[in-house]
Amino acid sequence: MQNSKCAFVAVIGAPNAGKSTLVNAIIGEKVSIVSPKIQTTRRQIRGTTEVGNTQLIFIDTPGFCNPNTPLEKVIVSNFKNSYRDCDIVLLIIDATSKNVTPSIKLLERLSNGAVIAVVINKVDIAEKKSILEIASQLSRYNFVKEVFMISALKKDGIDDIKKFLIDVAPNAPWFFEANTATDLPVTLRLAEITREKLFYHLDKELPYSVYVETEVFHETEKKARIYQSIVVMKASQKGIVLGKCGNMIKMIKHDAIEDMRKILNKKIELKIFVKVKEKWTEKAVHLRNAGIID
Repeated sequence: MQNSKCAFVAVIGAPNAGKSTLVNAIIGEKVSIVSPKIQTTRRQIRGTTEVGNTQLIFIDTPGFCNPNTPLEKVIVSNFKNSYRDCDIVLLIIDATSKNVTPSIKLLERLSNGAVIAVVINKVDIAEKKSILEIASQLSRYNFVKEVFMISALKKDGIDDIKKFLIDVAPNAPWFFEANTATDLPVTLRLAEITREKLFYHLDKELPYSVYVETEVFHETEKKARIYQSIVVMKASQKGIVLGKCGNMIKMIKHDAIEDMRKILNKKIELKIFVKVKEKWTEKAVHLRNAGIID
């Protein structure tokens, strides 16, 4: 395409700031899973959209945190690698957070020459005093190109962000074919859908000890056959995932099928198995199967 523009946009911020919700809202399709729990995203997830002659490629990143476990160390490494070569960085700040200072101080590490903008999210439910305090702290960073106040969940303010990104995108050929919503392999994308349902249905810390692997994916024009394994670390966790009389796994399966049908636009035959693999978070083969490392 002549006079084309293309920008890699890193979306960074604290856990549960709304990064994945924002990316999905801009692209208009769920490419990154979301949940009410923090640290849902484990790896870089790229989603793309085109507006006119401009292609925007979003890198949805794990939330930054202080790592304590081997899995968390890999997640933090994924976060650090996510924004180094991007053209634009969007720092997402949760306006309802009790302490936004660590998020704002992250700006001091963003000195790679990228265009930097800050997105203050959840302004629809935040106190006005908190929003003004965040804006005041941001004023000391004169290299911040723009500050947006939005509600990603309600899609308020999304169009302003898109316009800004198009304006500052560099002249460059498109990196992906048009209408490529994400470069995630379909098997990993389907696994992420099921993992999202685990976060919604399971309590406390269990979803963080689980990964989902798509072992079989076969599709015809009208139907997709999918076999997945939910991998847990202990036998006791297997019973929780299955639930009494298998009720929990039935709910997870039902909700996963609904989202899979929207993506593939065909009938879904889904079978889910639950397996125990002790200390999987410490073994590269399982981190690779989980899509956390390449």
